[in-house]
Amino acid sequence: MHSDKALILIILLGLFIRLYFVPIAGFKIDVTDWASWSDRLNNVGYSNFYSKDIFSDYAPGYMYVLNFLGNIKNLFHLNNSFFYMLLKLPAIISDLILGLLIYKEISKYTSIFYSRLGILFIYLNPALIFNSAIWGQIDSVPILPLFLAIIYLKRKKLILSSLCFGLAFLIKPQSIAILPVYCLFLNKNFSIKNLIKITLPFLLVISLLSIPFFKTNPLIELWLLIQNSANQYPYLSLFAYNFWGALGFWVPDTKVWIWEFTYQKIGYILLSIYWMIISYLFIKKKISLYAISTLSLLGFFFLSTRIHERYLYPSIILLTFFSIYAKSRILLLLTIVLSSIHFLNLYYVYVYYNELYLKLPKVLYNSNLYNFLDVNGKLLSLLSTIIFFTITWVIIKSKHAYKQS
Repeated sequence: MHSDKALILIILLGLFIRLYFVPIAGFKIDVTDWASWSDRLNNVGYSNFYSKDIFSDYAPGYMYVLNFLGNIKNLFHLNNSFFYMLLKLPAIISDLILGLLIYKEISKYTSIFYSRLGILFIYLNPALIFNSAIWGQIDSVPILPLFLAIIYLKRKKLILSSLCFGLAFLIKPQSIAILPVYCLFLNKNFSIKNLIKITLPFLLVISLLSIPFFKTNPLIELWLLIQNSANQYPYLSLFAYNFWGALGFWVPDTKVWIWEFTYQKIGYILLSIYWMIISYLFIKKKISLYAISTLSLLGFFFLSTRIHERYLYPSIILLTFFSIYAKSRILLLLTIVLSSIHFLNLYYVYVYYNELYLKLPKVLYNSNLYNFLDVNGKLLSLLSTIIFFTITWVIIKSKHAYKQS
């Protein structure tokens, strides 16, 4: 009973903190897009939504949510300022559910203390709060089914895992970062039955949910949309504090760097080498799915080009979970440090666009902090990358990374 009361209080705390920050203006570029897409969905429907004349670089998955929110707006005749706050609600709800999932999953392996620690790390993490409650981004929405996909895969509930993976991918295609995890799982547990269970539900989800938008060739048109979206930002790092951010932001990744290799190709090579190491650990050393899933998301953020600052969100979730799961103090400390740097990354980009470039009211602007971040972006990227490699090493050396239970 006391445990239930404590859990309810923690949930209310997480909700209250986020609702407190909701009135702060969201990231205008994103929020304006979502509001206009929501209106367009209500006006022209799904089949006419995507058009060469209208900017829309999101896959169909989240469009269902925007359509639903647009219906609420019309039903209650909400003004734009209230609607912009409503647009933050799906991410906030996903934050809270993710905390509960981590609480529930950790409780299967360890004590109530660590379960509560896990949920508190999610609910009190400034970077996660900033992402959903202030910025208003939706990164927590796709990581919710993605986290479930990893849990179900570990339990060998392949159909459920594949369905969740398909849903995550259709909301944010960057969820493809964990595809190698499925490949390794199939390599270890190969059968035609398992192959069908993993691939068919995934294809069915993305096909069925894409048909209302692309009636002719849903899979092909979806792929073209994703490809066009990725090609809109052909740069090393889009303000992300990762390996490429240490070299520079908004530098074209199509430039040749070493020999005849472009930055983008070198990114693919680095990520491939990283995955070769992980594959060896999984196949030969029996490293767990939780460990390689955490490493896969981290590797995708730090070693790939064309990465936005917000793409670290899924890694923070998995890293928090694995740190508590492994009862690793050093991993918890590194997670806190990485999350803190990520928070600064989000703060800098938010202030840069909202309060300086677009000249919105300077609610969060602090000249000393902003100027420090403006001058030291490359240094923070280097520090963040060093932490990434340190985390990778600590996970690889952790005995809990090899627990299969």
